[in-house]
Amino acid sequence: MKTISELLKEKGRIFIIPLDHPPGEDTAILEKIGIQKFVDSIDKLKHEGYIFHSRYYAKNPIKTSKDFFLTVGEMPDNFKFPIEELAKLKEVKNLTIFFEVDSENDKKPVEFYKSYVTELKKKGYIVMAMGYPSQKYDHPSYQIVANIAKDIGCDYFKTDYFEEIQNLNLMGMKQFIAGGKFIEEGKFKEFARNVERLKTASASFGRNIFESNNPEKRINMIVRLFKK
Repeated sequence: MKTISELLKEKGRIFIIPLDHPPGEDTAILEKIGIQKFVDSIDKLKHEGYIFHSRYYAKNPIKTSKDFFLTVGEMPDNFKFPIEELAKLKEVKNLTIFFEVDSENDKKPVEFYKSYVTELKKKGYIVMAMGYPSQKYDHPSYQIVANIAKDIGCDYFKTDYFEEIQNLNLMGMKQFIAGGKFIEEGKFKEFARNVERLKTASASFGRNIFESNNPEKRINMIVRLFKK
């Protein structure tokens, strides 16, 4: 099995499916099916991997033919998957951390994550920031969020699609685009096309896959777009 890092070098860009969403209104179909059954139903398709949550995965290891990320840090509940426990999961090579930024002077994400990510990187893990402006941020700057991800020491940066995303300075990080809120069928193809035009490292759509009526159709459409 090729790693996500190897696939990125080989293909230039990839498509992964996050399944680490907390249970709630936007996960009704996934909860009904179950993560393992959902993975079983789509694993044969040509996307390159997944994101799982470490707390779930540690209790319910997911069987898959593809590489994946584990979400190991999470604010605001101060959860960090212990690195010594993570080391026991030999199949795990990629991690994600989630944070929101409240203002230009918000130092909490760096204080919370930097030493943790430093230790992860020393042990050879690839780390992706999942960073977003919070609802408290009156004039949200995605560049500020990207700067924080770089300061923490991340390799990849995942955030929402936004109007000026092509102007974002990633400072060497690879860009992953999140799917955001659920998009109805008639509008989703144009959204996927807009993401494809950016030629970023990855699309990373979760609820827009697992909450759709036809996940396979959406996955195949995105894979075809990304092969252009």
